[in-house]
Amino acid sequence: MNTLEKCIADGVFPITFHNYSSWGSPAAVPEAVKTWTDLGLTVGRTPGYDSGKVDKADMLAILDACAEAGIKCFVPDRRAGTGSLRDADEDSFRRSFEEALKDFGSHPAAFGFDVGDEPARQHITPAFRTAALHREMAPHLTSFLSMGGYDPGAVEWMGIRSYGRYLDEYCQIAQPRMLFQNNYYALHEGDYAQDSYFRSHKMFTDSCKRNGDIPYWVTLCCSGHMNMRCPSEDDLRWQINTSAALGAKGFAWFLVYVTEPHMNYRLNPIDEHWERTETFSWLSRQLRTFQKWHGPTLMKLTFQKAFFCLGGGPTGGYPTTIDSELVKGVRVRDDKFEVLISEFKDADGRDYVAIVNRSLTGSGQAILRWHGKPKVFHVGWEGKQSEVRAFFDDDWPENPYLETGPWLAPGQMELYRVESDAPQRL
Repeated sequence: MNTLEKCIADGVFPITFHNYSSWGSPAAVPEAVKTWTDLGLTVGRTPGYDSGKVDKADMLAILDACAEAGIKCFVPDRRAGTGSLRDADEDSFRRSFEEALKDFGSHPAAFGFDVGDEPARQHITPAFRTAALHREMAPHLTSFLSMGGYDPGAVEWMGIRSYGRYLDEYCQIAQPRMLFQNNYYALHEGDYAQDSYFRSHKMFTDSCKRNGDIPYWVTLCCSGHMNMRCPSEDDLRWQINTSAALGAKGFAWFLVYVTEPHMNYRLNPIDEHWERTETFSWLSRQLRTFQKWHGPTLMKLTFQKAFFCLGGGPTGGYPTTIDSELVKGVRVRDDKFEVLISEFKDADGRDYVAIVNRSLTGSGQAILRWHGKPKVFHVGWEGKQSEVRAFFDDDWPENPYLETGPWLAPGQMELYRVESDAPQRL
């Protein structure tokens, strides 16, 4: 069992972060692990490790602290990264990676090693080959290689013709444990932002489906910077639940530590004074709530499809009409918000349906109408399932239906297991 499979078996939703801090800083000492767990992270990440410059004992001390806290940790060891292969021949890389594995690969907290981040142009081939070598040489681990979010305008800059082909080729060459993208569009301003956010999700989940339903991870944004606004707690909840409803089975966060004033970065969870901000409190609450509520269940489900319903907001290419054997229709009282509906299956073929409030401001009640008279079970706190009270239209007996009416805050998700009353749903 590899480290990602162990997470799934244990019912732990993997949540990590990008750590660009320096060794010796408060983000690179064993005491930092308490900050990570308080934030709701389940997979830590050390700063970049250079065996010629950083004491091995410092890395082991952090890994030991992770193991004691019951979390895993990514190890960004320079000997295991794309640059090591790009700057040398493959035999040399293998020797370097074997050294890194000997130092840290068998540590109980080790989740996997870094391959790289957002490979483009001349870095694509060595990154894909490096990931393949990770899979070959460390099959018990899960490597870290995050791709840049999809944008049609970025394809030419990356030196490729088709982003879908780029992802499929990566899957064919490296056989990765998951596809992993960075998607910060949710905090952009402008009409294009949400459309770009959803379009990038769809590009990755479509590739995951084409390549054997491999897991999908996404980096989300918790820092105002460049042309991105500072997130509110509703923004954070919205990113978490829209991503999960669209099939994400792992999160990373950018940027938890700002370390010192830099450009227009502001209100990171840990600020330039190494103090916890309001963003830390908001993100901690939302991550820990997700982990105790929907995360463990969603980890064991396979995403099937999604529909964007009501209104005329951005969809990123997802269908705007419902074509479902489970959901007949949906409405929102007083038209306060639009919704995202998605479907999943578990390992036994049982059906699940998620509904998410797609608004960042509207709060109210959505009404799901089911086909026929199914049994519907609400997935509640700590994954406990309880049958939902049935409401039928007895005035129209020739066409009966059942409705469920969840109240939804901005970005809130509700999840249901549905047992259809139709043995053949046609």
